[in-house]
Amino acid sequence: MKIFIILVTLFFSLYGAHIDNFAQEVSYERDYQTALKKAKNENKMLMLVLVGDYCPWCKKFERKTLKSSEVGAEIQKNFVPLVLDKYKDKENYPKAFYAPVIPAVYFIDPITQKSLLETVAYMKKAEFLDNADDALTLFEEGNK
Repeated sequence: MKIFIILVTLFFSLYGAHIDNFAQEVSYERDYQTALKKAKNENKMLMLVLVGDYCPWCKKFERKTLKSSEVGAEIQKNFVPLVLDKYKDKENYPKAFYAPVIPAVYFIDPITQKSLLETVAYMKKAEFLDNADDALTLFEEGNK
């Protein structure tokens, strides 16, 4: 019984650590309001990435797509990136962005707080970069 309690305690102490570590590694925000304010100040779109600690496709998306140097450079140049846990952080972001499937990415206009483009499921680098370019085009057209 003692070993069970130790394992359960360890599991819950590590829950969420993966997302925090990922956010630090790639310089993503972890708070919606902070990221929104930064996006407004920098006149950039907010890029909300919803994942889950238990989700293998989320971890693959983080590792193979978002951590790539090419994608990372594009994100830091054009967006204020934010990563949240779909379930653990659900009270900390607008319900309009509660994705039915994860991983999910919302490209959000910081002024209107409306999503200009959403993607769901794992994406390879090229597909992600195409979607990011489409989102940027929509953002620029809306700000003319």
